Amino acid sequence: METLTFVCLDTSFLIDFLRGQEDARTTYLTLKGQGHRFATTTIVASELFRGVDKRGRQKREEQAVYRLLAQLVVWYLDIEAAEHASRIYTDLEGSGKPIGVNDCLTAAIALTNGCHKLVSHDMHFKTVPGLELVSY
Repeated sequence: METLTFVCLDTSFLIDFLRGQEDARTTYLTLKGQGHRFATTTIVASELFRGVDKRGRQKREEQAVYRLLAQLVVWYLDIEAAEHASRIYTDLEGSGKPIGVNDCLTAAIALTNGCHKLVSHDMHFKTVPGLELVSY
């Protein structure tokens, strides 16, 4: 039996997917065809709901986010991931290539769950050790 590997979906990808962008859809289908399972993080979920709130919390958009998240494995921030995120942030800041705290948290949650691929438009994820950025 083939072992499925996870790919973590970042906020930029999920927003584009919800908007029906063709490049996001194509990337999803390609990864699915390669046998990947899809996950995201509670940090990304928070960013999606923040977007809904900024747009006036329209019921249709809120329901779309809930439906999308129900289709994914959602990983939570635990102590191990929090510690890893701190190391990522500190190391990148020390090298002069800092990234945002939410992105450090997302990357650390993925990595502590054994996921080494992340789909995003945000190129700074390339600087996170152990994480492969899948751009689309």
